[in-house]
Amino acid sequence: MRVGFFQYAVIWRDVQANLDYIATKVKNEKFDLLVLPEFFTTGYAMDSKEEILPFVEDLKNSKTVQFLTQLLAETGNGYIAGTIPEIEQGVLYNTSILVSATGLVASYRKIHLPDYEKRIFHAGDAAIVYQTSQAIIGLTICFDCWFPQHTSMLKRKEVDIICHSSCFGGPVTPTIIPIRALENQCFYISCNRIGSEYFEGELESYRGESQIVNPDGKVIAKASDIEILTLVDIDLSEVNHPNFGSLIAKDFQFEHNKYKINL
Repeated sequence: MRVGFFQYAVIWRDVQANLDYIATKVKNEKFDLLVLPEFFTTGYAMDSKEEILPFVEDLKNSKTVQFLTQLLAETGNGYIAGTIPEIEQGVLYNTSILVSATGLVASYRKIHLPDYEKRIFHAGDAAIVYQTSQAIIGLTICFDCWFPQHTSMLKRKEVDIICHSSCFGGPVTPTIIPIRALENQCFYISCNRIGSEYFEGELESYRGESQIVNPDGKVIAKASDIEILTLVDIDLSEVNHPNFGSLIAKDFQFEHNKYKINL
């Protein structure tokens, strides 16, 4: 299965410009699954609800979903994941979408919101996976990775690949990703952005360092702090069968299923 990430500096508050830019970069590539950053259509820095309202989307009639659907249909590629600001009945969410050439196939509302986002967005309440013909794909967003309980919920749904769209600047998050992959014996694709934005008048930078990790917790692809489109081939037979596995347990899924998680 060919998977990857596109790490770039999101164009602030210009949905069409971001979509067009993504299209120019991926139109000649072939992939089964591509992960984009968090808020890849708008940028992350929004200091009030009023600032983001012009860019929110109803998933029932989403410009972004329609654009990506057409892009995938034209290129013959598989799936694209990333987050957009969603609105439903006046409530805003930070929502990860999974799109194919047939349209929106899954969406996930970010459960773990940092304080900055709580001023504007409501938290989701459900762990989401989607089964393709090749793999079970789980959706997660940035700060979610700090909470192993969320990844465990995806594991109980027998996830093979976790998509992680992010906007972070600090050094901690990249160190967490290999642990989540290892403890859940699945592949993990984390896509962070690069560039800078102003947060309440202060210029802050994003560090990049997007990565793809295998079920052994081995980083098989990692970016620096520059724009890059990275695609690699992964072997899904490695899921639940890391190299060390035979020394510990033959059925990791059975062990995970001992924990009852309601979401």
